[in-house]
Amino acid sequence: MPTPRPRLAAAVLAALVLLVAACSSDDEGSDATTTTAPGGDAAPSAPGEEGGATGVEDLEQWTERGPYGVGSQQLALADGRRVVVWYPAEEGAGTEEPVETFDIASLLNPDLQAQIPAEMRVQYPIPAAPGAEPDASGGPYPVVLFSHGFAGFPEQSADLVTHLASWGYVVAAPDHVERSLSGLLGTAAQGVAEREDVDVLDETLDLVVAQGDDDASPLSGLVDAEQVAVAGHSAGAGAAYRMASSDDRIDAVATYSVGTGGDEGLPEAPDVPALVMLGERDGIIPPEATREVYEGLSAPRYLVEVPDSGHLVFSDLCLIGAEQGGLIGIVEAIELPIPDDLKALGSDGCDTAEYLPADEAFPSIDSLSIAFLDGYLRGDAAAVDALAAWPEDGLPGQPPVTLTVDA
Repeated sequence: MPTPRPRLAAAVLAALVLLVAACSSDDEGSDATTTTAPGGDAAPSAPGEEGGATGVEDLEQWTERGPYGVGSQQLALADGRRVVVWYPAEEGAGTEEPVETFDIASLLNPDLQAQIPAEMRVQYPIPAAPGAEPDASGGPYPVVLFSHGFAGFPEQSADLVTHLASWGYVVAAPDHVERSLSGLLGTAAQGVAEREDVDVLDETLDLVVAQGDDDASPLSGLVDAEQVAVAGHSAGAGAAYRMASSDDRIDAVATYSVGTGGDEGLPEAPDVPALVMLGERDGIIPPEATREVYEGLSAPRYLVEVPDSGHLVFSDLCLIGAEQGGLIGIVEAIELPIPDDLKALGSDGCDTAEYLPADEAFPSIDSLSIAFLDGYLRGDAAAVDALAAWPEDGLPGQPPVTLTVDA
């Protein structure tokens, strides 16, 4: 029988509360607006061998999609939880048909899915080709583990993860069913024992390394187990921080909207190079909390501040269903009541009249991420020098993203 309307409204609102927190952590905050100091003017010392970056020209180059196509694979951990892997693939993969599509409704339980009108069921394109032929010519490639946020999902930051893959990284994102949308409202958590985030990330790395050593795997020969970084958004940023603090296989950490960990706090700071990014108007995790985390790190460390941006600038969530008014608009279209405070939470950074549109911030976020990873995973000293060359007002033609360097 169909779900009664009051029950459906409650279910959808519950889903929305979880979803629009969109990867929020246990930190709570308000719309704080701050300004960051421009990047340092001293070139940092080289971490490794010379590479190909020369400065601003390369920073601009890294805003564009890289030389590889991008493929995707769906894997699973031993307990059945989903892992999505994006990897360097044959030319054209991800930019030519077929491309990966993401149906956010597929993460909900079947009863709730049945209540969503077909015209409101958004199919969001991701620039990757499922099962595309790998390109092993530049392999093996460094590994980046990506941890999604609360009520998030592996595909939530599709631009970032596929951009990394296009520049020669194998990116693996597990479903943290304890806090993912599919785990909270779907069926992904059924029969799966609860585990800590770091344990899930550890097993994900084990799985990817094993796949790289398996001649029968599509990832055969692609995985460099000696070059590994961990990254995450919001609650996933906290998970990345914790893994970098506890697993000596991790060589670098990148956090996007990391908080101080609430009552639990964070462990001892990781002793690896760190990239920390924040949105200057993040209403979920206060920017000052992210700065506090940055100040507790040792060099080399980098602080990136994205102007006029909210919590969701480091994900694709503002773009999913944008033509229908975003996730809030979709729920409103099926005439379900949404409290004003929930609307504000669900659109943190998505109102393009008030905030920098997420896709306008992506090029700078992508460029800085590639420069950092090239520098501290690949040992590209010139990429580190390029970070030090980040212009005070950001890249030409891009928003004035600022970078503080302590190398």
